[in-house]
Amino acid sequence: MEIKLSGSSEPVQISSASGFSIHAPGMHGTIKEMDTKETATRGPGVEDQMHKKLMASVASNDVILFNQFEIEIQKDEYEGADESTTRAAGITRTTDKGEPAMVLSTPKTRKNMMCAVLHTDENGESRWVFPDEHDDEKFNFMLPRKGADAVDDSDSNVRGIITKGIRRLVKVFAWLADDLIELGALALVKAWENKNRPYGLNMIAPGNLDGLTMDWDKVAGKRSLLLVHGTFSTWQAAFEGLIKSDWMNQINDFYEGRIFAFNHPSLHHFPSDNVKEFLKMKPEGADLNIDMVTHSRGGLVAREIAERLDQLNDKDHKIQVNKTVFVGTPHQGTILTDKDNWIKLIDSYTNLLTNLPDNTATVILESLITFIKVVGGGAVASIPGLQAMQPKGDYIKRLNSTPAISTQYFSIGSNYVPYDEKLLVRFGKKVLMKLLAKVFGENNDMVVPTMGSFDAGATAGGFPISQDRQVKLEMEADINHLTYFTDDIVNKQIFKWLNT
Repeated sequence: MEIKLSGSSEPVQISSASGFSIHAPGMHGTIKEMDTKETATRGPGVEDQMHKKLMASVASNDVILFNQFEIEIQKDEYEGADESTTRAAGITRTTDKGEPAMVLSTPKTRKNMMCAVLHTDENGESRWVFPDEHDDEKFNFMLPRKGADAVDDSDSNVRGIITKGIRRLVKVFAWLADDLIELGALALVKAWENKNRPYGLNMIAPGNLDGLTMDWDKVAGKRSLLLVHGTFSTWQAAFEGLIKSDWMNQINDFYEGRIFAFNHPSLHHFPSDNVKEFLKMKPEGADLNIDMVTHSRGGLVAREIAERLDQLNDKDHKIQVNKTVFVGTPHQGTILTDKDNWIKLIDSYTNLLTNLPDNTATVILESLITFIKVVGGGAVASIPGLQAMQPKGDYIKRLNSTPAISTQYFSIGSNYVPYDEKLLVRFGKKVLMKLLAKVFGENNDMVVPTMGSFDAGATAGGFPISQDRQVKLEMEADINHLTYFTDDIVNKQIFKWLNT
């Protein structure tokens, strides 16, 4: 079904199914309803890169794609008009970012039904929109009236100017809130992670993302390498780029095949809980002599092993940690884990996943959809895995007050979203990047503050990390929080540090 927007001040039905309408006074253009079973596009010849990944991810969460639309706006009669004019025209609603909004209404077919909308603009930037209000019959979503600005493609970091005919894409997802109502938010997350992200250990071989059976006899007592992933992830998703790189062959030769990885839930447990479970899985007497390569929150798990093992160890496990390489680790936390910023965290991860390989993106999206259900259900809960990364939280304060240690720390961080407004222009002034620059108030990799990748405070054991053991990637490197290990510079540096 395709309908014309003619500027009407009345809501317009936009679907062959009843209950889907849009209120967009002064807006002229077309809205095309698309079959939910078909791969979505964003206009002539332009594939929706997220569609396949999303459809593969929602199944494990009992979420369905309720409907989807292409929206092409040709004219807005009230663009640039003053508030009194727009109010008189019936434009009174705004998005959560303060933009003038058109109101999308979707039907509520079950009392315990919940919905969320994924809105992708003409430049391919996505944001999750949760109901501004709902009743027994419908949900109302505030979508931005204004489309994306065309951007100059003269800089390599800019994704390209908007092609004529590229349209906005709106996906409406729905699920039943039974589990959330019955279990509560934290219990829902725990149940999903226990089923889909259980604890596990695997031996790692170059190019192999299936993993091999853990061999404690092989690693015990000999220098080995442990990989520890971050939030929403698994070792396969986090380290795919490294494992498939040529440098992994050299790393594997250096450790003579003694490389293993730790899969663990990252939401319902604190990093200290993750380590306690790791120790339960480790046989008594299998003493370890390890180096570690970590990503994101995985660096906090590694610091628990290197700095606080005596406090977590109830069976006299012996683990010597020689070197730890932190990649994008939030040593001082990240403000995106504060409850007020959860939607920004979700949006940031969603946009980072767009260009990642399907398998990697799907793994992370599955966890992210679980979190979206919690946020979309209006459940304000304490999620331990995120609470551990709150900049002013008790966990970070305690971790950053440990005594001196013998482990050598190395760190890689990225400045992907500059705080400088002039530099933001080079990214086409994307809404999310501008918002993140304002929220962080400092350079960041879209999830973690750049300087927080290197500094944990003067009192933290192992810090400050010396300059010769730091690599700070500037915006020209085009590396964000989820693409570190896709870059040859990063993987080469990891091998160099481990091998010296």
